[in-house]
Amino acid sequence: MLHDFQELEQKIGNIKEPKKVAVVKAANEHALESIFELANEGVVIPFLIDSQSEIEDLISKMDMKNTTYHIVDVSSDQEAAYKGVELVRENKVHFIMKGNIQTGTLLKEVVHRETGIREKDVLSHLALIDVPAYPKLIGVTDGGMLLTPNVDQKQAMIENALEVMRALNYHHPKFAVLSATEVVQPKLPASTDADELTKRFKESEDCVVEGPISLDVALRPSIATEKGYQGEINGDADVLVASDVVAGNTLSKSMLLLANGTMAGIILGAQVPIVLTSRSSSTLEKRYSLLLALQISHAQKEEGVNEDGGSYSIYKSWSNINETCIF
Repeated sequence: MLHDFQELEQKIGNIKEPKKVAVVKAANEHALESIFELANEGVVIPFLIDSQSEIEDLISKMDMKNTTYHIVDVSSDQEAAYKGVELVRENKVHFIMKGNIQTGTLLKEVVHRETGIREKDVLSHLALIDVPAYPKLIGVTDGGMLLTPNVDQKQAMIENALEVMRALNYHHPKFAVLSATEVVQPKLPASTDADELTKRFKESEDCVVEGPISLDVALRPSIATEKGYQGEINGDADVLVASDVVAGNTLSKSMLLLANGTMAGIILGAQVPIVLTSRSSSTLEKRYSLLLALQISHAQKEEGVNEDGGSYSIYKSWSNINETCIF
């Protein structure tokens, strides 16, 4: 269990070999600053995918100290996304970071039927949030990917998030499937989905999944006791499972804006983690999202990753890319 992001920082200190990250459309000052901060600390080696001349122009204005990086020279957003995915397929990078590119353009290549890196049927988003008023990091899924997930997709969301919690050394994490109350109401899909998910995970030896459960019971022990809640989650949930993207997004942002929280966000379900922050994300959010991807990558098997390369190199790419998309 992690109490805050400072403990995540300490975990990264245990990683002896730097992880390789594909930064898709990297010719952006904020993207370069966030990735080079970690590169200078020796924990990542960036593969900067964008126009070579634009990247070099930006780097010339930065304070670089013998930092290892690679430039992947491309001429379009689609080409950049394709190349980032290809580097994953060829086991040359451990995870992807979205730079100055539309999310849909990147994910189109991730889920491409023939050349993509989709590993599971469902891609989902997990926000890991550090709220001062809560004694440990709290996960929220899904506030950024699936719009109105059905019960099968919610099961996949939980399974995706479970892999992250394992990577963070959570033992038997608790998933609270949120609704308005603890009562199953046939006309309220959030409650019936929660009841079904509870049944599906009842025999699980890996995690606790309970619902329907209200937010106060999930997060405040005194309220769980006062309401006489009989489940295993008593104000100590590890992950909150939202009913839809509006609920998940609102919940996450309320923690950030009203409770002074900080967040790490990541897309799960591909062969590697995908760091996908917005342009409005703070520097800390970008850093913590990268650290989360680093920890997940560290926990995954790393067979076949090419560890060669010097301090600087240039890769030429191509322009004829299949535009078929299933996203």
